[in-house]
Amino acid sequence: MGGRPVLGTIRLTGFDPSWLRSVLLAAIFLAGALAGHIYAGRCDTQALTAYLRDYCAVYDSVGVAVSLSSCAMLYFGYVTAAFLLGFASIGAALIPALSGVFGFVTMYTVSCFARAYGRSGVLLALAVLAARLVFCLPCFLAVAGEAWGLSMELFLLAFGRGKRSAPVLYGSRYFLLFVLCVAVLAAGVCCERFLTPVLFRMALGTVL
Repeated sequence: MGGRPVLGTIRLTGFDPSWLRSVLLAAIFLAGALAGHIYAGRCDTQALTAYLRDYCAVYDSVGVAVSLSSCAMLYFGYVTAAFLLGFASIGAALIPALSGVFGFVTMYTVSCFARAYGRSGVLLALAVLAARLVFCLPCFLAVAGEAWGLSMELFLLAFGRGKRSAPVLYGSRYFLLFVLCVAVLAAGVCCERFLTPVLFRMALGTVL
């Protein structure tokens, strides 16, 4: 009988709450994606559709290379923002909002390509976004899951009316996770520069 509480304690101790926060952020990402799809269907996207058609036509004729600075912004932007928000109490609200914006922008792009080229546009969007999502989304959810917990602790410390007096500690795990994600995202930038153009031209060949 005495062994069960011990096992239960071990299991509870081994539970990582950042995993649950990452799942919640993933759900918010999906909610943002749904909002992006609905918004793309209701708003007037004729100008954006014309731009996408012109962009694809130019890419098909001469090719377009995304600059290194643009790739770095696309890949490191959300993860770096989530990491920095972990040092601010306002991150308790902004980190979930950031996840929703990430999902909104992603699905809005896919929906606009679909409106411009029909079902074939989905292939174009996947060619553009697939590598980025494979590298960025897991890193974002991992870093944001940790950062959200820290920012909520800061929020409680600042606005908890003295109920929490313990300081918020930033262990080495938080910084090591960010460094690991930076290395993964750097590899993603290389794929974006060399693999994504190939995938995009292949998908473009089925449309034009």
